[in-house]
Amino acid sequence: MPLCLYDNPATTGFAFTDDLLVEIAALPAVSSIKLSAVSTDPTKGKERLDDLRARIPASVTIGISGDWQAATGFAAGCDVWYSVIGGLFPQVSLALTRAARAGNHRLAGELSDQLEPLWQLFRIHRSLRVMAAAAEIMGVVGPSCLPFPLRPLAGEDKEHLHAVLKSTGLV
Repeated sequence: MPLCLYDNPATTGFAFTDDLLVEIAALPAVSSIKLSAVSTDPTKGKERLDDLRARIPASVTIGISGDWQAATGFAAGCDVWYSVIGGLFPQVSLALTRAARAGNHRLAGELSDQLEPLWQLFRIHRSLRVMAAAAEIMGVVGPSCLPFPLRPLAGEDKEHLHAVLKSTGLV
């Protein structure tokens, strides 16, 4: 089974160095490196990805996580976007991805910027909780769809999310 290597200090408690990512990417079961961040400086982001790409097997992709970073990641040279919104909002995810893959990073950035109110909620409450509440608002899942001890947004936070979903045209 292929393995995706995820570098996210927020969830793992540590960040992998690029040297360690390269070593692990050489293992036969690893098929992708899932980065938690790419520099917002386009030159630095591209330099880092070019360096990683030169040092990892050609069969290993480099992806970006943290949906608010998708446009930045694609502009830097990421192959894939590990999206949390893609399942619930495939149209906007596909539009952003197609723009970026076509080299229209300005449009990809604009599409991402339009979702900034949602990205703010992700950064405050974590994307899992926000998306669980969004799925509930849309009637895709029932209340309390997350396993204990995880809980989706509730009360004023859920109402704010609903307003954000409306204002961004997602519902």
